[in-house]
Amino acid sequence: MGKMQSTFEELLGGVGAVEHKRLPFPRLQDVARAGYEDLINSVYKSLGGVLTSAELNLRSWDLEFEGIAVELDEHLHFNRYRAITLGATAYANLPVFPLDAYRRYCAEFEDDCLRVGAYGGKWSNPSCERQFGVGSAQKILEGAGAPRWKQRAFYDFVKDLCPLVLGVKLARIAIWDSIIDSGTRRTVKDLLFQPTITSAEALVKLVRARAA
Repeated sequence: MGKMQSTFEELLGGVGAVEHKRLPFPRLQDVARAGYEDLINSVYKSLGGVLTSAELNLRSWDLEFEGIAVELDEHLHFNRYRAITLGATAYANLPVFPLDAYRRYCAEFEDDCLRVGAYGGKWSNPSCERQFGVGSAQKILEGAGAPRWKQRAFYDFVKDLCPLVLGVKLARIAIWDSIIDSGTRRTVKDLLFQPTITSAEALVKLVRARAA
């Protein structure tokens, strides 16, 4: 667990109950039963998926707060591939999802994603290449690009469907989100590195709003 994730969990835990691995997350049978299998396969193919149909190997939620599934999205979650997934029609049925903000972050912060995610397993690995083919050389987004980035974007998209396929509330919090903390507008990233006495309540308010 990284520093931001650890601080995020600590702050939320100071206000309410934080749990792990109690809430379900989408599996292929859930997506199919809810009628979204064709959509996820379409998004998978739009990312360059090479298998006949999409496969899922999702991890549990980052944490769960007061019965809400919570994901803290750091640098690696914002890039051109995530922007592709955000064009899916399902977001029309997710009215509290921060769609405009997330699209903006994908455009504005791809360089930050490249800075921290252009090497090793953050760029590619055998599992990703099985799903998305062999990528380009590290740091080259043209052509085949980064298989691991594509996989992460795809898995994020499938998790976004959780309220629709499982009825579980989901709150995505980006490190680039800005909130008022101690009377000052700050990014979540800055807040997690230098929290104040009001930071926990500010984060909880954002989590609850994203899951409304």
